[in-house]
Parts: sequence; C-alpha cells; structure tokens
Amino acid sequence: MARDPDLTREKLLLAATAEFSAHGEAGARIDRVAAQAGVNKRMIYAYFGNKEGLLAAVQEHSLGELLEAVPLTADDLPGYAGRLFDFLIDHPERHRIALWRTLEGSPSTEAEERSTAEKLAVLSTAREHDTGLDPTSLLVFIMALVRAWPSTYGALARPTFADAAAQRAAVVEAVRRLTAP
Repeated sequence: MARDPDLTREKLLLAATAEFSAHGEAGARIDRVAAQAGVNKRMIYAYFGNKEGLLAAVQEHSLGELLEAVPLTADDLPGYAGRLFDFLIDHPERHRIALWRTLEGSPSTEAEERSTAEKLAVLSTAREHDTGLDPTSLLVFIMALVRAWPSTYGALARPTFADAAAQRAAVVEAVRRLTAP
C-alpha cells in the first residue's frame, strides 16, 4: 500500500487538535495522538519535530481555517462577530485550545501576530472617522464578547439551539452598540 503523506499529516492534525483541546499542551501525549490517528509515533517527529512543533502546526492549521471561514469585514463588525461566534460554537475544540493556551501562558504564534496586525490595519483604515475607540481596544472588546459566550455555553444545563441563538443575538447586538456612531 502506497503512503499518502498529506493524508497522514491531516490525520495527525485532526488527532492532535482533539488531544490539545482535551488536555492542553502540558497534558497532551504524543502516544495518544499517534494511536488516535492510526499512525506510527515516529511520523509525528518526522513531520513536526516534537510536541511543540505539532502544537504550532495545529494552531497554524486552525487559524487558517478560521481566517478562511470568517474573514474580518470592517463594514459589518456585528456580522463578523456573529460569524465568529458561529465558528466557535461549531468548532469548540478551537476555542478550547485557545483557552488552554491562555491558561498555560503560551506566547502568540507568528501567524497569530500577523493576523492580528492585518485586522488592526483593516480596522484602522475602515474606522478612521470613529475616534471613540482605538482599533486595538475595539478588536479586544469584540474578541472578548465573542469568546465569552462559548466559554459559558457548555456550562449551561442542557443548552439548546435557542440558547445559542439568543447568545449569538446578544453578542451581535453588543458589537452593534459598541460600533454604532
């Protein structure tokens, strides 16, 4: 049977995403990632170097998917917040990895820093007329509003679609008010 390096890499990224989401960087185990992916453990080291390299690849992959699915639209920041909320609800493992990184004090990746700089540039240009909030504060507030709900969503007793819809609507309305002239 011929090896498919792209498929092997994808299997490892999916398994590692689940592992880092469940256990964080400190608790994640290479053996479990390899077993979950159905791949020899040596392949992790061949593709990613070590556990830190694997986590960096997971973060890069995750960020790429997020940026593709939810591009920043400065002319509709409430809509952007709603789409970002939807993405985090649909991909709770991505949000959990971000929470673990915060808890573990992991530094930002180069890709995250680049993405943030690009968002700030877009906000700076698009919101030149609004002197109420600087672009950095605005981005921080939007991210905090969006990320707060998925964090508490799982803590609700038997959350329903209506709960998520109401939370999403609250986030969108808060960002609308935050960005209204």
